[in-house]
Amino acid sequence: MRSQGYPIVLTGEIATMSDTFGSSIVGFANALPDNYFNTWIARAFFRVKSDEEGRVLRAPYGLAKVEASLLAHGYSQKDVIIADPYKLDKVIGPNTRILGIYVMDPLGLSFGSGIIYWILKLADLPYKGMPYIAKSFLQVLGHPAVKKYRKKLKIVVGGPAAWQIVDTGMQDKLGIDVVYEGEFEEKGPQLFTALLRGEEVPRRVVAYKPVPPEIIPTIVTPSIGGLVEVTRGCGRGCQFCTPTISGMIRSIPFEGHIDREIRLNIERGGYKEITLHSDEFFRYGAKGIDPNPDKVLELTKKVYKLVKSYGDDYEITTDFTTAAVVKQAPKLVKEVSEYMNEGGWHFIEMGIETASPRLLKMHMPNKALPYKPEQYSEVVEEAVGILNDNKWVVVGTMILNLPGETDSDVIHNLELLDRLKRLKIFIFPLPFIPMGALRKRGFTILDKILQDPLRREFILKALSKTFKEAKAFNWLIVKRVENFVVREVLRLIAVGSFTLVLDRYLKKLELSRVRKN
Repeated sequence: MRSQGYPIVLTGEIATMSDTFGSSIVGFANALPDNYFNTWIARAFFRVKSDEEGRVLRAPYGLAKVEASLLAHGYSQKDVIIADPYKLDKVIGPNTRILGIYVMDPLGLSFGSGIIYWILKLADLPYKGMPYIAKSFLQVLGHPAVKKYRKKLKIVVGGPAAWQIVDTGMQDKLGIDVVYEGEFEEKGPQLFTALLRGEEVPRRVVAYKPVPPEIIPTIVTPSIGGLVEVTRGCGRGCQFCTPTISGMIRSIPFEGHIDREIRLNIERGGYKEITLHSDEFFRYGAKGIDPNPDKVLELTKKVYKLVKSYGDDYEITTDFTTAAVVKQAPKLVKEVSEYMNEGGWHFIEMGIETASPRLLKMHMPNKALPYKPEQYSEVVEEAVGILNDNKWVVVGTMILNLPGETDSDVIHNLELLDRLKRLKIFIFPLPFIPMGALRKRGFTILDKILQDPLRREFILKALSKTFKEAKAFNWLIVKRVENFVVREVLRLIAVGSFTLVLDRYLKKLELSRVRKN
């Protein structure tokens, strides 16, 4: 233990720092409001694995990259620690100058929190307080050790949801010195060095310029979920996406990078399943929109060989794709799936976003490439079918309330739902929320969407499909939970919850049909 504290302490929201029993999917429960998590339930559910000193054994991947970047710029692990948010008193002391907090949803404004709000409201279940993930962020800011040494500390908040602090105007109220938006590898270490020297720095640092792959360091702390980044960006340029992701796809080399992180996650992280993280995996090695099958297969085979060298029960998977690339390269999907899904089904996420050709042209004109926006619904249907044929359960998202949306656009979405009803897909309707308006009105915009009959119908139908599939694939949802007893308990709770919610949705849909007739 460093009784005087580490100069740089990195941590995150308690809910984000937890590996939730080894399952990232189970971790999505962090968007539930805090009335479902009293103190002891939250402490038991959102456990954080760390040593006696307070150094975590597994970290969110993005935070592990921050640590790696600082180490690559000359700092040592005597200077920097990724800390257990429950044990900040062990790592913050008189010598601590920077507290860096990695955030996924610090104010409860994310799409995930919005969908949980809809799920509970439509099932007539209580929603009180704020999303637990947001509450757990405030708990970090309010930790006694942070308060004790606050005058000597500079608090830096970064991560995928750092924009929430800026867009709500809450930076001063929360006492945050710097908000960091974007990729960390270039500007981040410079910022931390300036802070340690006591220099004046901007209150907001924006680093949306894509970082070249050759300067991205390998992580030294195993990542939660066994994540290993293989690409950044996608290049499709959807307007609602972050500037970082809007950058053209950049592929990370296997030798000396991907292979090192795989070994770290298996040997020190204890994972038996490695997730190749990408915004569009089937375009690994691509120079433009079109996939490069040879590069994707080469990577898949190398990863498979390395992971299997640890034992036959070790597996690989990936997490994201788009409908267009799957439709464009069905042979590639089949060949990759023979390595990734040899042991059975996996989930894969797909941002469908909208079935409206008009909204596609307006907000995401490259989403369907090389196909036309008018073909997109057919592309999505075929892509989900291809993935299902190769043992992928698709987790799709569709956005309501996009700027300029009309009833006609929602009808397109309903028509796509009908086309997908025979396929194995979860469909989560997400609210597009203007952040400034949300700050002033809380969740009222979510309520207004629910009050619209057509949009309410879409949400109910989408969620009914989702919970029907969730019941069928309950075992897959809890598959990665490491403790058998905990896995079975969570599975039983999940099945009971899914049944309750689905029954209520189906009754509401039936009542709606009766009223229409």
